[in-house]
Amino acid sequence: MKFANQRSGDFCHGKLLVGASMLLLLAGLVPAQSERVRTLAAISALPVTVEDAGPSPSQSFSCLPKDVRTDEAVSYGMKGKSILTVEKKLVEMKARCRRGKLIDAKRREIRFFRPSCWGNPPPDYLEIRERENKELSKLRKHYTVIVFACNPMIQ
Repeated sequence: MKFANQRSGDFCHGKLLVGASMLLLLAGLVPAQSERVRTLAAISALPVTVEDAGPSPSQSFSCLPKDVRTDEAVSYGMKGKSILTVEKKLVEMKARCRRGKLIDAKRREIRFFRPSCWGNPPPDYLEIRERENKELSKLRKHYTVIVFACNPMIQ
């Protein structure tokens, strides 16, 4: 009887030892596995961009005029929440650089127009608006025109 109790006690100690060994082994693998999971999660969380399909937009829009940046706002949403940038607008228009010129999907050259924006308009603002509207209509006859909107926080 004594022998049977000792044998079952050894068996329990053996189980405990194996269980503890497994726990330590798994505990050592968890940080490595969780690091791999974090890396995979970070990779899968990255947005798929035009860069994945070919040259990046900033490279493909290298022919932008010097005074226009891809991160500039073209238009503003309600309360300034959704901002449409130059880059997003050009991607939306399927714009490309061809022979040093920025063209849209219909192969029309793209030009940019910045209207005057005021918090408090000058006395001759009507004449300025009229002149700008004439210039804009001339541009639209020959080019695709992206018109920058005024920041609603200024007006």
